[in-house]
Amino acid sequence: MRRTGRTLLIGAVALLTVAATVPAPAAAQDPEPAFVVDLAESGDAAVSVTYAFDLDTDAERQAFRDLRDNESAREAYAARFGDRLRSVAANAENASGREMAVEDVTIDVATDDRTGVVTLSADWRGLAATTDGGLAVTEPFASGFAPDRQFVIALPDGYEASEVAPEPAGSGDGRLTWSAGTDLDGFELVAAESGGGDAATADGDRSTAADGPGFGVAAALAGLVAAALLARRRA
Repeated sequence: MRRTGRTLLIGAVALLTVAATVPAPAAAQDPEPAFVVDLAESGDAAVSVTYAFDLDTDAERQAFRDLRDNESAREAYAARFGDRLRSVAANAENASGREMAVEDVTIDVATDDRTGVVTLSADWRGLAATTDGGLAVTEPFASGFAPDRQFVIALPDGYEASEVAPEPAGSGDGRLTWSAGTDLDGFELVAAESGGGDAATADGDRSTAADGPGFGVAAALAGLVAAALLARRRA
């Protein structure tokens, strides 16, 4: 899944423009669409979702420039993303009994040659459970999360995974990667400092709610874009 289609770009820009008027870590390093969770030793995480759009025609490039230059539209899209993440965090908080919060939601719009890249980011406090030996991650990824793009968890410096299920498609340099479409039901990741022994698991972090980020963030935003495309055809 390298890039989304050109009509999706026009629809996404149309959606953002409407969202600006109707109530409703940072910049991407690689234009590959991805859902990235960058863990800190505290259990907090920088979460980002990256969307990439082909910019093959003048109309597509202009649509992307319109998005880049429309601050209110960008803020509206970021607000939708933040609201959805907070809803997911609230469910995970109830399941785990661990306090969570989503803060500092941002949107970055950039171009890489003929690709337009939109990265939505937020700081997620308390995403991972801290244990005597390190970190444990289950919810919100253990219940109903099947990513529609590459899913990446970056461990803190000096940490390594001692337990992980399901097995990642790739790992290296403190990053574990699962391919788009992987069924992550029952997800569990336990990480400890290198040479520090095994960390305890977080058995309490289980939920029966199939409302993980795969349903709530990427799928919901795709649904909003589809609605914008339909409205555009009717106009």
